[in-house]
Amino acid sequence: NVLINKSLTIIGQAMPTLDGENKYEIFTINAKNVIIKGMQFINVGKSATQDFAAIKASGADGLKVVDNIIVDGYFGIHLSNTLGAQIIGNKISRTKTGTENETSVGNAIHLWKCNHALIENNQVSNYRDGIYFEFVTNSVIKKNHSEKNIRYGLHFMFSNEDQYIDNEFVNNGAGVAVMYTHSVTMVGNLFAHNWGASAYGLLLKDIRDSKVCNNR
Repeated sequence: NVLINKSLTIIGQAMPTLDGENKYEIFTINAKNVIIKGMQFINVGKSATQDFAAIKASGADGLKVVDNIIVDGYFGIHLSNTLGAQIIGNKISRTKTGTENETSVGNAIHLWKCNHALIENNQVSNYRDGIYFEFVTNSVIKKNHSEKNIRYGLHFMFSNEDQYIDNEFVNNGAGVAVMYTHSVTMVGNLFAHNWGASAYGLLLKDIRDSKVCNNR
């Protein structure tokens, strides 16, 4: 895999492709103020002990991941301990569907212990969860389309003071699960055609001081 340990801007021309050969993580980022734009990532490796991703970042404050295509990642984009990340305009999908379950594939966009993130205008499909937040605060998820994910279109836990606005969650096992969280705003979202064993549009568990309105 490619280790990025200093501030860089990487912009692809004509969507160059990086292939993990079903063996490797592709970009591993441990630096601040990195920009990844206009790249295609395919065939990320799978590991029983590590969450391999097309783009994995830790401590990467100011990261921008914009207008990339990810096909057949184990995880698509995986961030941890990162402040102020922007994930905008990416297309993240899997073609290897039908035989997988929620233990055999990761999440399209996964954030853990991050804050002040912006997740906007992404298209995600055929992962375990389309978008996953855990211990993520003061962040915005808006105008994303999350479809055909095995478990949830959006799943977040212990993630306070976040906003979920004008997203579409279609044909997922369940639309959205919100757990152990306070001060959440969910406005203008669409939950459609949930098909799983727990086929909820919106599942709320241990929520307080939150605003859920004008959703369909």
